[in-house]
Amino acid sequence: MRLNKLLILFLLFFTIFPLFSQTSSKTGNTEELRTGVKKKAELKLGEDFSAPTETFSFRVSNNTYAVKLSILGSAADLDLFVYRAVKDSDYTNADYVSETDLYNDSIFITRQSDTPLESGIYYVTVAYQYDYLPQIAGKRADSIKYSILMNEISAKPSVNLKPDMVQEMKLEPSKGMFVTAEVNIPRGTDSFRVDVFNTNADIDIFASLKSPAKSKKEAIYTADSLLRSESLVAGGYNGNKLIPGKYYLSFVDQVAEDLEQPFSVVVTLNSSAPEALLEIPQIPVTTDGFDTAILSTVEVISDNAKGSGCFVNDEGYLITDWHVIAGQDGRPADDVYIAVPLTLNMPPSEIFHASVIEYDKDLDLALLKIDKGRYGQDIPEGYWFPHFEIGDPSELKMGQPVGILGYPEEGGTGSGVTISFTTGIVCGFEAGKGSDKIKTDALINNGNSGGAVMNAYYELLGFPGYTIDAGNGKMGYIYSVSNIPTEWLAKIEKTEE
Repeated sequence: MRLNKLLILFLLFFTIFPLFSQTSSKTGNTEELRTGVKKKAELKLGEDFSAPTETFSFRVSNNTYAVKLSILGSAADLDLFVYRAVKDSDYTNADYVSETDLYNDSIFITRQSDTPLESGIYYVTVAYQYDYLPQIAGKRADSIKYSILMNEISAKPSVNLKPDMVQEMKLEPSKGMFVTAEVNIPRGTDSFRVDVFNTNADIDIFASLKSPAKSKKEAIYTADSLLRSESLVAGGYNGNKLIPGKYYLSFVDQVAEDLEQPFSVVVTLNSSAPEALLEIPQIPVTTDGFDTAILSTVEVISDNAKGSGCFVNDEGYLITDWHVIAGQDGRPADDVYIAVPLTLNMPPSEIFHASVIEYDKDLDLALLKIDKGRYGQDIPEGYWFPHFEIGDPSELKMGQPVGILGYPEEGGTGSGVTISFTTGIVCGFEAGKGSDKIKTDALINNGNSGGAVMNAYYELLGFPGYTIDAGNGKMGYIYSVSNIPTEWLAKIEKTEE
């Protein structure tokens, strides 16, 4: 009888023990961090300096968008290493690392990070990586006191949107440039539309049911183009019925993370753009040559890239580089939008849509024409476009000054850039088969492509092409206007007659 009891206990022990081991291995002997609760700790430094560390754990729920981990109050340099799901002493295996020279490091992890935050358990190791005792309060210390704080950013909606009512919202760096809202879509609605406007940021929209989408893969409808005036249309496809009820809308800037960005949003219960967004402002008329050049230099936004372009007549013809409007299939992008710099200290206004009239891959040039407004509306009759006069590059000499206008990626602190002007000189010329180039020391960066290269009379001489960096110096290459095909020039000049 006693033997039977022992046997039963023995079997129970080995049945339960694996479960016990599996549960405890998730957190080991670590202390679990709670959001908003500062945990005081002390790192003991051994005499052998065998990388003294302390490990904590924290859990990420399905409603969490981001987590920030911070070391506070340390008088010595401590580093952070974060591992998903497993404890590890090898720093090279860490999913996230902060080992700056700052004494109090921090790590900010979001669902949009290069290694996205996922639901589940994480381990964070605090480490002192020096082989000598730190000097604290004027003497060598054998321990480091500090606190560690974990703050969780929730994906719960902060705003309830009402159809046809404009709502002011904002993205904040402290919240991961992410905010959510909810809207109730009544039964019988075929489609609804979400429009973001009045913003300098490239804000994407994710729409979902049941819970807020924290990333694109969790959304049922998405709008993540390169436009700042983002639009999302839900439903109305192939006769499919729209599911009524509560929808969650997530707004996120996936590019910039350090600049607060206000924006306006409106939801309409159809697929058409709101009437308030359809007005096309007139581009200012000026007699100043430089102001005209600025207004004639536009931002070109295609499906896959952003660049610059130049109006070349008053009826809306413009030239840009081919690679700016090239689609992934090697054909022109389906949609190309044109933004005009109405205000110098703000990103250009996305006003127009353009069609591709001609393009030449070898010349890396494309001729476009404004065909409608940003939202598909008609261009007002008699609308006038500022434009460049095309100059004669054959008169250029080495050493002469040139100016470049465009929208380089470096031209903004957020995800939207303002127009930039740089200057340099003509450093030389390079003749090619059907492709003449002008060399310059003026800055040409990504985003400048297709912009304006002009002389002191504000005449268009070429288009920024690319930069060659040889390691010990850079040289910019400009596509000369002499490369523009004669049949393109004929179209441009005919419309001006």
